[in-house]
Amino acid sequence: MLKSMTKPYEKWIVIYDTHIPYFDKKSWRAIEAYMADEVFDGWLHGGDLVDLNELSRWNEDTPRLKTEKTQQTFDKANKFLDIQQKIVRANNKDAKFVLLEGNHEYRVEYYMDRHPELTGLLEVKKNLRLEERGIKWVRSWTKGHMYKKGHAFFTHGLYISKYHAHKMVDTFGTCIFYGHSHDVMEMPKTFAGNDKTLVGKSLGCTCDYKQTYLKGNPTKWQQAITIFNFLPNGFFNEYVIKIFNHKFIAPNGKVYDGNK
Repeated sequence: MLKSMTKPYEKWIVIYDTHIPYFDKKSWRAIEAYMADEVFDGWLHGGDLVDLNELSRWNEDTPRLKTEKTQQTFDKANKFLDIQQKIVRANNKDAKFVLLEGNHEYRVEYYMDRHPELTGLLEVKKNLRLEERGIKWVRSWTKGHMYKKGHAFFTHGLYISKYHAHKMVDTFGTCIFYGHSHDVMEMPKTFAGNDKTLVGKSLGCTCDYKQTYLKGNPTKWQQAITIFNFLPNGFFNEYVIKIFNHKFIAPNGKVYDGNK
C-alpha cells in the first residue's frame, strides 16, 4: 500500500466516455494497474460512464424489459465504481471523486419524461449510490454545470464537429476540458499578456472501439486517460496518455499492458 505524501501539487486522474457495459476490459486492466501504482488526490469521470442503450429512442423494447436491462447496467457500473474507489482510496483515503452527467446518463431523464411512473426508480444518482460513495454528481448535460479545479473547467462536451475543440474554447472562453467526441483534440486561444493562453481539449474515451451501431465503419476515436497536476495557484499541467492495443507507457516510465 502506498502512502499519500505531502507534495506541492494535487494529482488527479480524469476519464471520459466509458459506456458501461460496452467498455474495453483489456484497456481497463492496464489503466487499473497504473492507478494502483499511483497516489491520486482526485478522480474525475467526465460523463457517459454508463451507456444505457436500452433506454435509447432507437430501441423500442417494452418498458419492463427496458428497466430490467437498465438495472443490469447499473449493477455492472456499481461493480466498476467499487473497484475504482478501492484502488484510489487504498493509496489515499481522502481522494475526491467527481462524476459528470453525460448525454447517455440523460437517457434516464428522457425515458422518465415519457414514463413518469418510474420517477424515483431509475435515477442515476440513486442507482449508483453516489451520495453513499461520496461522489460529487455534476449535472453537466441537463443543467450545463461544470466542475472547476484550479483554472481548469470540466464538462461533458457539446460538439462533435470537425473543429469541436476550437468551438468549445471559443464558446466557453476558458480552459475547457471535455469528452463526448471520443477523440483527442486541442485548440488554444491566446490573449495579450503572459500566462493568458486558454485551451479547449477533448480527452478521448475508454469504451470499446467495436460498438455494434458503428457497423465496422471507421472513426476518429482514441482511447485515453489524462493526468492533471494542479498547483496551489490554479495553474496546471495535463498529460494525455493514449492507449494503443490495450497498452501504454505512463508518465512514471512503466509500461502497462492489458493483454497480459
